[in-house]
Amino acid sequence: MIEPKVAGKMMSSFRRDGKKLHDELTERELEVLLCIGEGLTNQEIGEKLYIGIKTVKTHVSSILAKLDVYD
Repeated sequence: MIEPKVAGKMMSSFRRDGKKLHDELTERELEVLLCIGEGLTNQEIGEKLYIGIKTVKTHVSSILAKLDVYD
């Protein structure tokens, strides 16, 4: 799980080539990242977005990879 403070910083400060990295996220990945920023657990995110926890974890992994964050 990503700490909410970290998620907020990721959303506001990461840039690559003058473009915000979160622009590279899909709409669903952005929704997941915003939920993380709210401090929701993977289970809560799944319930809120009507997706399985395995799908949430897949989105989180994709977000981390796209934002070049590893922990």
